[in-house]
Amino acid sequence: MARYFLDTEFNEFGGSLISLALVGADGRELYLSTPCKNPSAWVKENVIPIVKCAGADPIEIDPDQFGHAIAKFLFDDKVPTIIADWPDDIRYFCQAIITGPGEMVAIPRLQFQMLRIDAYPTDLPGAVQHNALWDARALRHVFAPASRKRGMKPAPSKQRWRALHRPGLPGT
Repeated sequence: MARYFLDTEFNEFGGSLISLALVGADGRELYLSTPCKNPSAWVKENVIPIVKCAGADPIEIDPDQFGHAIAKFLFDDKVPTIIADWPDDIRYFCQAIITGPGEMVAIPRLQFQMLRIDAYPTDLPGAVQHNALWDARALRHVFAPASRKRGMKPAPSKQRWRALHRPGLPGT
């Protein structure tokens, strides 16, 4: 069971997804973004300028391709566990992997954990709040000490991640 820390940024409550990041307990990362049409004033000021920033350069793709990218990233894991600190992150993740009525990308099994852990303030060097990748990293950073307090198993050791684009997988 591999753990992945999830964060998303979106255009206000219930608005369109702007970016999604998964950070594995083993250090692997997936960071996706898509242009935001008509961002709210707050999002325009606080999110859009930092979607791409120091240490966070997203793969920019169409929103309908997020699910395929996620499936490729999680391909080798039999039971990936997605950990988020807010329900909307899980909702946007699930919406991304749904491809149509009664259809989803090829992820046979998933588990979710929603833990109300405050990832900020953080002592993670370089962290940029409201950037999905940095926020997922910050969640991972605080999860290790918090999981020891809760009696959870420590994160697995670092493993190699295969390239995002592999021949023979849907969407490549």
